[in-house]
Amino acid sequence: MEHTNVENLVRSNWKVDTTHSKIGFSARHMVISEVEGQFKEFDISVDAGEDFTDSEVEVTIKTASVDTGNSDRDNHLKSPDFFDAVNHPEISFKSSSIEKLSDEEFKLKGELTIRGISKPIDLDVTFGGKVKDPWGNERVGFQVEGKLNRFDYDLKWNSLMETGGAVVGKIIKLTCHVELIKAE
Repeated sequence: MEHTNVENLVRSNWKVDTTHSKIGFSARHMVISEVEGQFKEFDISVDAGEDFTDSEVEVTIKTASVDTGNSDRDNHLKSPDFFDAVNHPEISFKSSSIEKLSDEEFKLKGELTIRGISKPIDLDVTFGGKVKDPWGNERVGFQVEGKLNRFDYDLKWNSLMETGGAVVGKIIKLTCHVELIKAE
């Protein structure tokens, strides 16, 4: 008789529903406003226990899928000035820990890799809930927010305005809406 680890019985794999999820970002523009964008192609997989605190989260984003609603800006973001999508086709994130702060709030820690540069990052996660959809699938929703200094990842292009301010701010805000479906 084979011994079964109880922990394996309660773990589940979850896959992203990309049609109901968004990986978004924003950056200050000319000091006075923000420009928003998103990545259209990404994958998220989660191996989790019942309350998600011992989850393993992996995210892969296609850099060439960046979309800010302006093709000239998108092409510039794909260029060596920013993501260098030809030489660095993916951005990745791998979790290292998750801390439960309350029933809905978590702190997700991990390593973010952009342009081949890996740095630790802390993300704020809000649990939106769990439901069974009309087709019998279990779904969970999360909102993930964080900030990063783009210079840490060699995304250093900038231009100064006549007034001395930078065209693009250093701090990038991340806002992700994630809907996961429990894998069968």
